[in-house]
Amino acid sequence: MSQHSPIAWSTEVPGTSWDDDLFARGGHFLQSTHWGAFNQRLGRRLFFGQGPGWQCFAILERSNKATRLYCPYGPVAESMASYEVAIAELKALAQDQGAIFVRMEPWAPVTKADLRRLRHRPALREIQPSLVLQQDLTKPREQILREMSKNNRQRYRNAARAGVRIEASHDPGDVDALLMVVHEVAAHNHIVQHPDDYFRTMAQVLLPRDAATLYIARHHDEPVSAAIVFDGPTTRHVAHSGSLHAHRHVHPGAIMRATMVLDAQDRGQRTFDSLGVAPPDEPAHPWAGLTRFKLSFGGDYRRYLGTWELPASPLYHAYRSVYAAYSATRR
Repeated sequence: MSQHSPIAWSTEVPGTSWDDDLFARGGHFLQSTHWGAFNQRLGRRLFFGQGPGWQCFAILERSNKATRLYCPYGPVAESMASYEVAIAELKALAQDQGAIFVRMEPWAPVTKADLRRLRHRPALREIQPSLVLQQDLTKPREQILREMSKNNRQRYRNAARAGVRIEASHDPGDVDALLMVVHEVAAHNHIVQHPDDYFRTMAQVLLPRDAATLYIARHHDEPVSAAIVFDGPTTRHVAHSGSLHAHRHVHPGAIMRATMVLDAQDRGQRTFDSLGVAPPDEPAHPWAGLTRFKLSFGGDYRRYLGTWELPASPLYHAYRSVYAAYSATRR
């Protein structure tokens, strides 16, 4: 490890200079003060640290299995040397807080071989997706439309004729439309979603900051589809979305997504990020159907390093064995 002087981690959400540095480094929205403020409102314990060439926002997570630090799409570092300093600081922080490991999704010019050399272990499951789909919004508008499927172009252009209207809102009170579709999607797909307070807090914190936008598709004034997107200076990320099954014949989700893409271009953003997708060679993947929908709007795959764990205590290896055995029984 590189020699360094210990830094002072802050438990307060920093000022705007944090985001200026983060986005200048090409960092992800989930390392921003916006995501930090949201997690702070949820009552989570946060840590912000930075040094020459690196910065990291970490969340202290406690469960009955282990205490850990989690860095969503972080730490962010400009070089191998600065990354080594960042992980040394994170390991020291974890030990100070009684955490047995640091869970992270490194955002740095390092390879998986580098991570193994630095004693990282691949996590047994991904937290944030390592394979995403992104669209280049610097292309001419007509080219973006041409890269959508013919059906999606027609649905977007004929929305008014089909009685579909799309609204973009920064009013936290409009989150009820999102909750309605999230509940139906969860019931239809037999999945457990975040509690309502999670989405309400997200809307209350992010929408007034212009760090998120809530989209609502209405069919003859009835809300039938909704989505919340996170907005950074260069990238729009689709976070949560859904549509009511009974209105699928008018394709409100497709019309809404096309609108979100083109609105992002109007905002001056350069990338539209659809987040997690299935690998192209896994047609039976649980996300395969959703991935086909996302691909019908264009875009290219981008692969990140994935989720890794850095041990901070001898107890980590026992935890890893127990968790691996537990995961095997759940398959």
